[in-house]
Amino acid sequence: MMEAGTEAGTTSRNASRLFAGLVVIALGAIALLDNFGIVRIGNVWRLWPLILIAVGLAKVLRPRGSPGRFAGVLFFAAGMWLLMENLGVWPYSLGDLWPLFVVAIGVFLVWGGLGHRAAAPGPDVGSRISSFSILGGSEHKSKSEDFQGGDATAILGGCKIDLRQASIKSGEAVLDVFVLWGGAEIFVPREWSVVIKGAPILGGFEDKTDSSRAEGGPRLVIRGAAIMGGVEIKN
Repeated sequence: MMEAGTEAGTTSRNASRLFAGLVVIALGAIALLDNFGIVRIGNVWRLWPLILIAVGLAKVLRPRGSPGRFAGVLFFAAGMWLLMENLGVWPYSLGDLWPLFVVAIGVFLVWGGLGHRAAAPGPDVGSRISSFSILGGSEHKSKSEDFQGGDATAILGGCKIDLRQASIKSGEAVLDVFVLWGGAEIFVPREWSVVIKGAPILGGFEDKTDSSRAEGGPRLVIRGAAIMGGVEIKN
């Protein structure tokens, strides 16, 4: 859910839209196969592993260096296995191979302990925020003097983003938000104006800021989707 960079050759991806799009594509494809008799869906709740698959792909497809890409691989692998098991394509239970996940976590810890060279910090490390929470909560705070935006994803959980001590130099920052069965709270300074371009699906975006003091000031654009959840912007 990152906004495209201003430098030439910079590639970014919107994780929230990837998530929603991948789920919709997968559901449509499987429904089509069911109509042609290739796959029998039966109980639609058997498709719940598609959530794990989409979450995993959204994290794996983030720009190189972003946190959580290894976890994305685990989400994707577990989701694919459970989906094939539920559909009767794969006769083996994921529970039989749980030690492989322990091995994978161990490999990750060993790899992280090998002492890779740390990247030099940028001039303003808080200029972008990336928040991801599933079945839990997260809190992020930025005091950046040149806040540029970022992304926030909450699935069956919540996230809180505090920008009240941040500033926007470019005039506009974009924050992509995706909420599924959860909620997000975004706190902004009173001198910021808020523009909501999100898509509520059985959910909602609510601007509770005092916009009367924000005319002509910095602008924060809220994009993304709220599916059976809510996004609140406050002072």
